[in-house]
Amino acid sequence: MSRTLLLMRNDLVPEVDDTALLEALTTTRVALSAGPDTLATHSGQSALVTAALTLARSGHEVWIAAPEAARLGAQPPLRGAALLAGLVDAGENLLPGRAFHLGMPDATDLAIVFGAAAVPPQAQSAIMLDAGSWSARLSTQPTRWSGDAWPLGGIAAGVLAAAEGFKMAMRRLAPHAHAREYFDELYAPAGETIFNLAPADTPQSVALASFDLISGGAIANAALFALARLPGVTGDGRVLDDDRSALSNLNRNALLRRGALDEYKVVDLAKMIDGVTLSPTPSRYEAGMPLGSTVLVGVDDIASRWAAQAAGPDWLGVGATEGYAVMVSSHAPDQPCVGCLHPVAAMPTGPIPTAAFVSLLSGLLLVARWQRTLGHEGPALRDQQQFLNALRPEGWAYSAMPLASNAACPVGCRASRVRHAA
Repeated sequence: MSRTLLLMRNDLVPEVDDTALLEALTTTRVALSAGPDTLATHSGQSALVTAALTLARSGHEVWIAAPEAARLGAQPPLRGAALLAGLVDAGENLLPGRAFHLGMPDATDLAIVFGAAAVPPQAQSAIMLDAGSWSARLSTQPTRWSGDAWPLGGIAAGVLAAAEGFKMAMRRLAPHAHAREYFDELYAPAGETIFNLAPADTPQSVALASFDLISGGAIANAALFALARLPGVTGDGRVLDDDRSALSNLNRNALLRRGALDEYKVVDLAKMIDGVTLSPTPSRYEAGMPLGSTVLVGVDDIASRWAAQAAGPDWLGVGATEGYAVMVSSHAPDQPCVGCLHPVAAMPTGPIPTAAFVSLLSGLLLVARWQRTLGHEGPALRDQQQFLNALRPEGWAYSAMPLASNAACPVGCRASRVRHAA
């Protein structure tokens, strides 16, 4: 949990010790309540699995009150055909000393209610979730689950739920805030929220073009977590990273189980997806290495993003995080490139503060952005970049920010050369 503790400290006085932070995380009890209307859909099952795993990776005590159900589609890293049994098995292979509990506890800090399930009367606080194909909804009123087979809206709902659990834990540390008014606003419960990943008419594409994925870390895990759940997905990709999984990766790598520690990340990821053939390349991406026409990047190193852009793909998508901020961008050949967006190669130093729900949201938005390019919008999306605080999803829209060309672009892309000439 060291990376998450670093992130928590951003808003706390230095004197508070790690024991207090860990206690806030691990004693926050969250109960997930899901009924037949939710579990009868792949979308609903994806929402429940996402919420449970992501809450657990933040160290919370997670209870699941739901009937057993046959798994309707792919749900890695779960194993087996039964949904709850698969969750229990996965829970025993996440953070050491933690596990999922089945049933409803006598009392809970936060109840997360999926669809039309019962609202636990003993909960200190409760939120209701619903999802469509491309959107998630968080509210105070229960409703029947709206989603069907397409899972991305359900995954988004699970991410929203995990963020609410984390904020509940942080509010326990409010006496240690170094700016109390700001702290209270940042970590307040979300209000009524409709979170759109993409326009409603975005195609549900499952026949993927060949792609290269640079990184086997948290954002790559998140992107593959989403892609693996697309019903009937097919395609082939290559994933490049020379790193091996470590204990500290368990808090944010969405597909990692504890049994895969010390294994090459890319080798483990290649085992996780049915339908998409992943070719693991356990080496670091270096400038000059050839890439395919579609490239997804999840590395923190800015220079590696420049190198991937300079390789000349037809479409480059980049997912990134900084603290609670999620940053996603895409670049077609005639558009301002990733060098225009990130012109300074600042190298991260030391462990990067992060949390499971932040990384997962970045990878999910990257996949949704890729899906948009496969429809009528085409690869050159007008809103080239997205930026949001994962703690405050209210009011955010996918059509967020254009990107201007930069005459000082280190990649020297077409758009920057035109601007320089002007």
